[in-house]
Amino acid sequence: MNSILIRLTSAQELVCYEAMSLAMTLATFDYQVQLLCEPQSFGVLINPNNRIYGMLKSLDLYDIPPVWLEASAYSDWFLQTLDKTLVNQFIIPPNGIQLNAFDNVLSF
Repeated sequence: MNSILIRLTSAQELVCYEAMSLAMTLATFDYQVQLLCEPQSFGVLINPNNRIYGMLKSLDLYDIPPVWLEASAYSDWFLQTLDKTLVNQFIIPPNGIQLNAFDNVLSF
């Protein structure tokens, strides 16, 4: 099975939206997709006033695992202020980020 890491590196909503749409489309066709949120895009993902917020809540429907967070974007106290459903959509990668573990790495 093809495994794809999609790195969210942009602070622009439209770019992040395109990356999320691609992730969901690929997952629909049985690709193994992992999202990686870098610090500059974290604020876009958790903004309840954009489309991406709702997309994050539906990752389970596409069998997409929780979004990996760069350690520098992670803060326990901040995540506790988020909607409980949304908090469950983010994790720190257990063994660090191993780019060579994926068949393809896409950056947006």
